[in-house]
Amino acid sequence: MIAEFLRLKLQLTANAFRRSPWQVVGIAIGLLYGAAVTILAVVALIGLRFAPVSVAGPVVVIGGSITVLGFLVVPLVLGVDDTLDPRRFALFGLDRTRLAVALGVAALVSIPALVIALVALATIVTWSRSPGAFLVALLAAPLTVAICVLVARISAAAAGLLLATRRSREALAAIAVVGLVLLSPIIVLLSTVQLGPSGAHDAAVASAVLGWTPLGASWAAPAAVAAGDAAGVLQLLEAAVTAGLLALAWRGLVATTLVSPTRHGRPQSYRGLGWFGRLPARPGWAIAARSLTYWSRDVRYRVSILVVPITPVVIVLVLGFVGLPGRWLALLPVPIVALFLGWVSHNDIAYDSTAIWLHVAAHTRGVADRLGRLTPVLAVGAPLLIAGSIVAGVLSGDPAAGFGELGVSGCLFLTGMGLGSVSSARLPYPVPQPGSSPFQQPNSSSGLTAAVQSLTFLGQFLPAIPAIVFALLGVLDGDGWFLVSLVAGLGIGSLVFAIGLQLGARVFERRGPEILASAVRM
Repeated sequence: MIAEFLRLKLQLTANAFRRSPWQVVGIAIGLLYGAAVTILAVVALIGLRFAPVSVAGPVVVIGGSITVLGFLVVPLVLGVDDTLDPRRFALFGLDRTRLAVALGVAALVSIPALVIALVALATIVTWSRSPGAFLVALLAAPLTVAICVLVARISAAAAGLLLATRRSREALAAIAVVGLVLLSPIIVLLSTVQLGPSGAHDAAVASAVLGWTPLGASWAAPAAVAAGDAAGVLQLLEAAVTAGLLALAWRGLVATTLVSPTRHGRPQSYRGLGWFGRLPARPGWAIAARSLTYWSRDVRYRVSILVVPITPVVIVLVLGFVGLPGRWLALLPVPIVALFLGWVSHNDIAYDSTAIWLHVAAHTRGVADRLGRLTPVLAVGAPLLIAGSIVAGVLSGDPAAGFGELGVSGCLFLTGMGLGSVSSARLPYPVPQPGSSPFQQPNSSSGLTAAVQSLTFLGQFLPAIPAIVFALLGVLDGDGWFLVSLVAGLGIGSLVFAIGLQLGARVFERRGPEILASAVRM
């Protein structure tokens, strides 16, 4: 049965390349990213073979512990495309233990498992300093792989079992966002760490603690033996016990999921037509009403918009702790907010899923679709940026700086919406399905997702360069440049917005069937 499951997983993996050309390109880009990270990690571990044990040990243990933690958190928070969910085999009458073993072995056929296997093998080279350390590393490597794979499988299965309802996913999204905010002080502290004897001492203490936890025991065992500490044998034993307990937990979770029905949330009822009753009965306004409804009710949109105020807070905290003057700190948040507000709708069509057929069947005009989708962003962003620019200018000590602030922010905002009008129609990429976790991104499209997001995000900066330069001249040379920045920023941004709107409308009207076909595949 194990061989059959391995063939099934290999076939499912190969099927990922039998998609549209853009998706195959995205997969290839994702594989290149993964290969680059793996090569860097392997080369670094091989290089640590020639470093003192006091240096190599903390690096391997701390890095390895973070890796195991990632295998635990990523499937739970971001979600995975679990093609071999145990619940899919509930009607086959398979023995639970054999099914758990087969699914666990099949999980080794994946990119993350391959990466951690190569990294674990590289640690054998790192600790080939003595026969004892080499032997312990040889035994610890498969335990490391088993722990990571089992942790990921347990996390993914638990997420599918516990986060089946919409409210539970929304609660997890809120917890994840709050967690990002709470991590900002840690980022600030890390930015102020000084390399030297005190930093090395702190790393040694951290690795000593992590080495006795399930996260770092398998990584610390060969390091301890290489340092002449017999406690490494006990850490190896702890790693073996951890792997055994995880295997039992995985077997129990498989048994539970086979007999546990999918949880369903209580249906919600709404009264009235909402935004549809408040806006005129025209195609563009109807799309605007639907977009406003999405932005107010859909958790996927809520999570996207929550990132907008969080990001500038974190950046300002970090830059403030490293000593950036207060005048510059006051001028940073509004352009950052404008950057993300303009970029946030660059893939809006994909969130419609198969409902986009309504637009295609009704022959909706492209301009109506493009403007209707941008209505929520414009309604929130325009007054926010105007008020924010005025406040930023006052806080910076020079009210005239608000003009330059508005020029830069307006250009980033308008440019982002213009580019997004084209990209959402020409290069839509898969997103979480309606009602699913907002963090669950299809694995097969990760490379395409990264490419489109990077191009649209970085593309906002190029047209805004003149406004940014004039605003900097206003700070350094005189207030007159702020007005130049305002005129240049709003002028260039409006031009890019108008061109992007027209191009996006034409692409939408011309590629309606292709957009619908793409939505069906997502």
